[in-house]
Amino acid sequence: MISNNLSAANEIQISINCKTKNKPLFFNELTGVRAVAAFLVFFHHFNIFADRKSGEFAYGIMNEFHIGVAMFFVLSGFLITYRYYDAVKIRNSRWVIDFVKNRFARIYPMFFIVTIITFSVIFYKSGFSKHNILLLLSNLTFVKGFFHELKFTGVLQSWSLTVEECFYFSAPLIFVLSRKIKPFYLYVATLTAGFFLVFVFNHLYFYKFFGDFKFMLIYTYFGRSFEFFVGIYLALIFKKEINIPFIPDKYRTIIGSAIIVFCIIGLVLVKGDTRFGVHTPPGIFINNFILPIGIALFYLGLISENTVMKKILSSNIFVLLGKASFTFYLIHLGLLSSLVLHFYHSYLLLFIVAVLLSIILYKTIEEPAYRFIKNVGNK
Repeated sequence: MISNNLSAANEIQISINCKTKNKPLFFNELTGVRAVAAFLVFFHHFNIFADRKSGEFAYGIMNEFHIGVAMFFVLSGFLITYRYYDAVKIRNSRWVIDFVKNRFARIYPMFFIVTIITFSVIFYKSGFSKHNILLLLSNLTFVKGFFHELKFTGVLQSWSLTVEECFYFSAPLIFVLSRKIKPFYLYVATLTAGFFLVFVFNHLYFYKFFGDFKFMLIYTYFGRSFEFFVGIYLALIFKKEINIPFIPDKYRTIIGSAIIVFCIIGLVLVKGDTRFGVHTPPGIFINNFILPIGIALFYLGLISENTVMKKILSSNIFVLLGKASFTFYLIHLGLLSSLVLHFYHSYLLLFIVAVLLSIILYKTIEEPAYRFIKNVGNK
């Protein structure tokens, strides 16, 4: 159903131009949490309770691990705001070029490689038809995420990269406008634009471009923008050291974790005859509007409290897994899973292979490519 994209929050380390003093430059614990989000998405796709022997409820709980996607979206909102909010200069062409280049360097090299390999297999099996070429172009340009019938083509989980890219390129404008307009009103305008697009285009039937309201709310930036805006508010709260009413400073991690757990249970309870709770109206409300608040509190606790959870997620192994999480997200579902499960049907083996391969690819391709592109033109 939902991958994830994990793509998202694609900042490995945060070097910031922040007006607030005594704020950390790096959040190792947030790098580590990316691994957790990616692993949740993995077990959403490969539910180890699929045989139902452990009960329908356990199966339903793991089915809702698509919440890893929401974790990435909130994290992206926080990291991009924390880094760029005070430094944004949309009238400075050099700043704009660097911003776009950095976003491109972080996502596109590995995504391009995985997509080309995937479509090479598709072309080998079904030929160079116009339809397949259209699918390739829609994947490479990220526009497939705007079409209901194309969202799961090619690299299935990359639909969420369309959501991420929409936020990346709208973020500078949001930051500038938010100095005169409250971010909440900007969110309302974004959501309203999504409903307007469905109202205008849902009758065209061109691969179901903004085909219906459910698709818009679950799979597009316009419907999922609340998660990013929650991340924006989280960054502003942390930078300005604003206290949150009724939330004790020492219990943010626990309260945030509790809200996340209750949201997962809530999604299971409201799913009815559907496979996923998020496919129902109450599930959309829980996933898109309540869950992000719990995730934000959890993140705020991680970066402001000294907890066992923080020590674990900021450990060297979790930082490495977090850095490799984008590659893990790209490769865990698709050709790799088909190949591994063809020879030995074990989700555990697939998980181990995907983790090890993602670390290798991160070290040999993703990170070197990022550094090379980021440094192009600097001199």
